[in-house]
Amino acid sequence: MMYKNKSVLTFFYFLLIAQYCFSQDMKFIPYRFKDLWGFSDTKGNVILPTRYQQANPFSEGYAVIESDNHFSFIDDDGDLKMPFKYDYISNFHNNVAVVSLAEKWKVIDTRAHVLTKNDYDAIGEFSNGLAQVKAANQYGFINDKGDIVVKPQFDNVLPFSENMAVVQSGNLFGFVNQKGFIVIPVQYEGAASFHDGLALVKKDSLVGFIDKSNNAVIPFQYKSANIFSEGLAPVMKDGKVGFINTKGDVEIPIQYENANPFREGFALVQKNGLLGYIDKKGHEIIAPEFNIADDFHEGFALVKDSSWKFVNAEGEKLMLDIHYQEVKDFSNGLARVKGNEVWGYVNQSGNEIIERKYEDAQDFNNGYALVKLNGKWGYIDKTGKEFFKEK
Repeated sequence: MMYKNKSVLTFFYFLLIAQYCFSQDMKFIPYRFKDLWGFSDTKGNVILPTRYQQANPFSEGYAVIESDNHFSFIDDDGDLKMPFKYDYISNFHNNVAVVSLAEKWKVIDTRAHVLTKNDYDAIGEFSNGLAQVKAANQYGFINDKGDIVVKPQFDNVLPFSENMAVVQSGNLFGFVNQKGFIVIPVQYEGAASFHDGLALVKKDSLVGFIDKSNNAVIPFQYKSANIFSEGLAPVMKDGKVGFINTKGDVEIPIQYENANPFREGFALVQKNGLLGYIDKKGHEIIAPEFNIADDFHEGFALVKDSSWKFVNAEGEKLMLDIHYQEVKDFSNGLARVKGNEVWGYVNQSGNEIIERKYEDAQDFNNGYALVKLNGKWGYIDKTGKEFFKEK
């Protein structure tokens, strides 16, 4: 998603299921032959036979597979660890996975033992050993042993960040610690997670920042703001946006119409309706001149004026030879591009190195990406080698 006029003040979301992704240590690649999946080595030699409806990447030595519309998992010898019974299984993380059956959610270990004593309506992704859970429309947290750490009692919760989590009761927000204690009372009109030791909170229609002892380190004086990132936070006052440090001092003058938090040393800012980039000293490395722009990813930022292009940290423009319909950020050194309704990939020199022929495509993750061809999904590597065949 491109960022055109992003709101400075950001509150929260709730992610219910984990995404499948490649682990760092790749032995086998999910491989599709016609409609069945198995696993190959990195050269495309089939190692584990293609006999599943679906095969997900290995994570921590285990891979989720599907047969007869139900899920199980195998080890890297191809041994089935349990019958096919679940409607969903997440990747394993720290030897546990989230599963669902008949819309009830549990946590299992690598022996397929159920760890949770209760069934939940939803379980989020584990972070810092804790996961959000939902029961009877209330939210809390469990640990990776399946134990309740924070009883489901809140109307919403955020994942833990810096050992603290935002919780909501009615229209008010507070914070709990990893032991389950409410350490900052539910009293604020809005709240975001801790970053750089401070949390953005709202009181009496103004926002400020508190520390973990609930001290207002930066007084409630701003109309809106965003989280600290790389030591600075964008704040809005009198309709303009600038940046403060963790002591509350204005580091970059309040002069912009809008701004995003810093990423990779640079921040996206808006001036006179156009978008550009500044460094942490407030220097404009790229003067506002774009209608659409995104944050920096892997040393490049995606922008658009008359056409899509990338800019680097020196302010140099990386021109793309083709006027693409859509372009996405770099991931693993490659960016997705769409032209004539099909997708391919360009490298950081702007060269299209994977042919545009796919009906859909995802970002590369640890060297592999999912693509859709002739209505079916399969994996490719960064050379464009396809780990699927139709005949």
